[in-house]
Amino acid sequence: MKNSKWIWTDDSGYNLVNSWVQARKVFQLKNVPNRAVIGITADSQYRLYLNGKYVNRGPARGFQESWPYDSVDIAQFLRKGKNIIAVLVHNYGIGNYQYIHKSCAGLLVWGKIGNEDISTGKEWKIRLASCFKTVLTRTSKQSGFQEHFDARFEDNWMSGSYGDSNWSQPHCMDYGSMPWPKLEQRGIPLLKEEIIFPKTLASKASGKCAKDYKNSVSVVELYSNEEQKWLSSDESENTAALKIVPSGKDKFISYCIDFGKEVVGSIRLSVAGGAGNEIIDTIVSESINGSEPVILGSKFQGSRVNFGNRLFLRKGKTKHEQFDYWGFRYLVIIIRNSAKTLNINVSLRSVGYPMEIKSEFKSSDSKLNSVYEISSWTQQCCMLDAYVDCPWREQAQWWGDARVQGKNTFYLSADARLFARGIKQIGTQQLENGLLYGHAPTIAHHCILPDFTLTWILTHWDYYWQTGDLALFKSMKDNVHKTLNYFQEVTAKNGLLPHDKRYWLFMDWAGLFDEGYPTLYNLFYLVALEKVVKLFKLSGDNNSVKLYSKRMKTLKSAIEKRLYNKGTKKILAGLFWNDKPATQSIPHNYALAIIAGLFPEHHDDFARKQLLPLIKGEREHPVLPSPFFMFYIFEALKKCGYNKEVVDCIRRWWGDMVDRGLTTTEELWNAKAGDNSLCHAWSAHPIVHLSDILLGINQEKPGWKEISFSPEFSDLEYARGKVATPLGVIESGWEKIEAGRYKTFLKLPKGITVKKGRY
Repeated sequence: MKNSKWIWTDDSGYNLVNSWVQARKVFQLKNVPNRAVIGITADSQYRLYLNGKYVNRGPARGFQESWPYDSVDIAQFLRKGKNIIAVLVHNYGIGNYQYIHKSCAGLLVWGKIGNEDISTGKEWKIRLASCFKTVLTRTSKQSGFQEHFDARFEDNWMSGSYGDSNWSQPHCMDYGSMPWPKLEQRGIPLLKEEIIFPKTLASKASGKCAKDYKNSVSVVELYSNEEQKWLSSDESENTAALKIVPSGKDKFISYCIDFGKEVVGSIRLSVAGGAGNEIIDTIVSESINGSEPVILGSKFQGSRVNFGNRLFLRKGKTKHEQFDYWGFRYLVIIIRNSAKTLNINVSLRSVGYPMEIKSEFKSSDSKLNSVYEISSWTQQCCMLDAYVDCPWREQAQWWGDARVQGKNTFYLSADARLFARGIKQIGTQQLENGLLYGHAPTIAHHCILPDFTLTWILTHWDYYWQTGDLALFKSMKDNVHKTLNYFQEVTAKNGLLPHDKRYWLFMDWAGLFDEGYPTLYNLFYLVALEKVVKLFKLSGDNNSVKLYSKRMKTLKSAIEKRLYNKGTKKILAGLFWNDKPATQSIPHNYALAIIAGLFPEHHDDFARKQLLPLIKGEREHPVLPSPFFMFYIFEALKKCGYNKEVVDCIRRWWGDMVDRGLTTTEELWNAKAGDNSLCHAWSAHPIVHLSDILLGINQEKPGWKEISFSPEFSDLEYARGKVATPLGVIESGWEKIEAGRYKTFLKLPKGITVKKGRY
């Protein structure tokens, strides 16, 4: 590793915005080994090829101070004699919601194959990839750039017969050079990849291309400025192999292809019959309205979404695979300026975290079964090299979302690696005052969220509770102390946390009171202090236990004294800056009070008078919790024993998503397609609640060493399923024998005991 060099075409800090580089090395092998592991990384991203065949992509997102690398076994791609290792590297040249740019770019490879050292250095050849256009529109304000690839300038640079004598020697930097002083293993598996194909052809359109279409820097804005008259199509047509009649000079033909559900991956096109004058634009969408794909264009939504690419065809055959991966359901293919019949093969290299799904849920209620299925699929779509809010709009590692996603994942697979990696990454990007960014790595300096910082504290407990392992918490206790010092320093004389106007206090999309001293914010702080006291006690740090116990007691007293009306038994929304009470009725506060154990004598009143009317209605509350915050509402109701009511709400509110044809859970209730995400795993928590309630499986001790078994029979005929744990899979279920009589079963792996429940 240390003998390898970081390489680039020139000074690695020059002209990097949306830059593309191709690098290659030829080497000889007398024999092909059974195993050939190399190390590879790049800033920002790479795609690795051996002897013209795709191997993998990487690295995982990270920080240059300890940049991630991949270990890849390339033995299956090697051959006796001449071999060619080729790498395509892309550098954003800017920061975004996944990456912090440090004004440098580079590729680093190391390893020996037999006697051949393939480490990057002067022996490699390198060049700028001229087939990629660089001055282009961003795909969204949170992500990178559109990709415009001109196949007319592409050559056979990955082949053994190719001559690279006119390529340059790379500019080299020693291993350990800034901004990459050290490397770290990615800590999670390489992404799972497979080739999948579209399902049906939804619709077609045709028309005249807009003026200057050949020079467009945004295919989405071009599309928005053209008149597309979409007509329903024959669904029997083969969508994976399209035969395209000529569009005519300066005209287009468009196809809207349905993959059948939300997918995540890189679009692959193989085109035969090109004259060399054609252009193919591709645009992705999560929804369709009648026959028309929902593509709003950046003028009509907050994130300025422009997810589209362009391919300039060469004469004869053109093959190209998109570099980035996106989340979508519908793919719009626009063929421009074609004079000949084209044959286009369409596929997708799907990507995702290689999570082994071990859970199951089946019941006599088909609607609940469908809710569980779309929730599970949503969670899988939102797991990449990090937990991401959505695979479409930004792919950012939002940590408020990740807390819910972690719980979903534990039930689905018991895999805690992505969660642990995220805890470390969020804790790494810490302000001097102790606060954390809402997602990381990121350059979104307006996304410093004190409430998500508190959520980060809570996820330390979640990880320990799932695994029984304190090592992660102990390794980050200095960051935890620093974080909690911020909250102590800003606490007002009245004992409450104020809204620090320098930062975004999110809490939920529900229009919550956030002036002065918000109650919900203080309740989250109280819960975080309670968990941190437990973690330090388990760690044997008595001084920290005393310190944070005192702070917890002081805060609890201030909440009870100032944010609760004993006469009306109602929790205030908060206090204005002048200490006057804010009386907005906020169900969130009652849920958090129950979770925090505040006013225990009133918990049933809180549930019956504040939470049950909310979930029994039809999403009409003036301060309606988002699907995200309903996780906490349900947790509170379960704690109070209102399990049937939670199931009924899931059946109706999430069942509505099923009824509307969604294949994943949406970001907001009745999300606006093209603006809001239709695949958001912070809404996928029915996975947890249906397992807790209908399967009756509830964790009672850290590491799942003890559970309780109390299934809620509800109004169903049967329910059965599985929940994953670190100790193995728990199987449970029940069926109705006759009115009031049920047969149950429970199968536990070794190491888990059951606490006596109702059955």
